Amino acid sequence: MRQARHFVRAHLPNHPDAELIVSELATNAVTHTRTGNTGGTFTATIDQRPDGTIYMEIEDQGGPATFGEPNPHHDREGGRGLHLVTALTLTWGVKGDATGRTVWAELPPAADA
Repeated sequence: MRQARHFVRAHLPNHPDAELIVSELATNAVTHTRTGNTGGTFTATIDQRPDGTIYMEIEDQGGPATFGEPNPHHDREGGRGLHLVTALTLTWGVKGDATGRTVWAELPPAADA
């Protein structure tokens, strides 16, 4: 996840929300899919569109768990990352299945754009 954050920071230095969002999505990939197994991988893709909108994807290796709705558990620290993603993006979603999923998000242009 550190590499994903560094990648986003290097390519989108004026968009700090992008770093937080990629961190949340990568954490979910590692925590909730086969990507978190030894040797597992995920792929981060970022596209800045001509209007300044940012499109990002985290592609994982799938797994039996499903997610897509924020699901905080009041008795534990986790489960709030998708609330952050919802608050900081224009829209986001999940495509794929147990063999591999892609979580995508669209962010507004940076404030200084």
